[in-house]
Amino acid sequence: MTRGVILRFFAVAASMWLCMTNTTLAWAYSEVLDSSQKATPATATLVQEVIDEHLRFYNEHFDKIRFAHLTGGDDWSGELVAVLSLLGSKPAALDYQHPPDVRADVMDVTLVRLRQLLRADVVSATLIQVGTDSPLDRANLCLIALNPKRFIADDYGATRYMLDVKDDIAERIHPSRYLQHMEHLRFALDHEAFHCIDSFLYGGAPMTEQDLEAEYEMFRRESAADAYAMARHIQRHGRITPYARNLTHMRALWLFSDSPNRCTFETIREVLRTDPNRIQAMSLPELIDFAVALRDQAVRPYDGYILQRAAALQAARALGLDPALYGDQWCECERMEVDPKLVAKLVNRYRYYYEQLFTNTTLELEAPSLSESLEQR
Repeated sequence: MTRGVILRFFAVAASMWLCMTNTTLAWAYSEVLDSSQKATPATATLVQEVIDEHLRFYNEHFDKIRFAHLTGGDDWSGELVAVLSLLGSKPAALDYQHPPDVRADVMDVTLVRLRQLLRADVVSATLIQVGTDSPLDRANLCLIALNPKRFIADDYGATRYMLDVKDDIAERIHPSRYLQHMEHLRFALDHEAFHCIDSFLYGGAPMTEQDLEAEYEMFRRESAADAYAMARHIQRHGRITPYARNLTHMRALWLFSDSPNRCTFETIREVLRTDPNRIQAMSLPELIDFAVALRDQAVRPYDGYILQRAAALQAARALGLDPALYGDQWCECERMEVDPKLVAKLVNRYRYYYEQLFTNTTLELEAPSLSESLEQR
């Protein structure tokens, strides 16, 4: 395998890092954020306390991983130099499976990726096995990059960071749909920590051969990370909160963004269909297994994933969205025959959740049926 092939493979993978009970389909929540209720932005001290709390939690539970936070921002280059000083000789990148003979190349690409993410203030996680002469006290280093000033400045800022919409549309979003920024910080920290845990326990993203298999594997990893982070959120609160409702709502819209592999709606929905009392009773290992099992249950096999992506391409056209936003990675999807009912379902779901951005009505766990939607128009 040539260095060029390796670089192209990991460039695709890196781009992916740059997305109640079973008896009811209604959202079971008791809080509705009134349009007059806008949370005061948390102080820098409180933000740091939440970050430190999460780092302590994961460092206490995983004695072979050192979890660390990178802020990025203006001092991103200084942080990168500090990271390099911890790696020692012959470190190994663990987020992507690879044969031993390309270990150095994969590590080089991982550091380039980390540099780009820090410069752009993209939220991410990177797991590295340090060299034997590293000054670090543990064998593995999990680097969680997250700049709070850009990611969660306030509730509107957190919402704006999450949604891929134009400014004039973002300004029309009803405040009841805003993501509570401190809850979003906790969710993001759990999500990124899980990526490292996932790589440590189950191995990194596998090498692939089929055209969209790398994206498929990243979709699976994003789905498990979101399921875990949402389950941790439910553990903290014991119920479905407005934040859980809104985050899941927004994930449903990601299928039509430039990063559709972050459309984890169907996996998160399975978390919210689970009895909160059951989730609260889970230990951390049980919670990790739960997230992985839900991912395996909700995510389609590769062929089904390709068909859904093909259906999404047709749905995007029906919605008047630009199919080019998916880039050039659709391969044969454009020419595939897909079930018209699946296309119609995706169109209907997008329209429902998009229109509800501007209201404070109670959201359903699934969009109304096509017949119900037509009756409402």
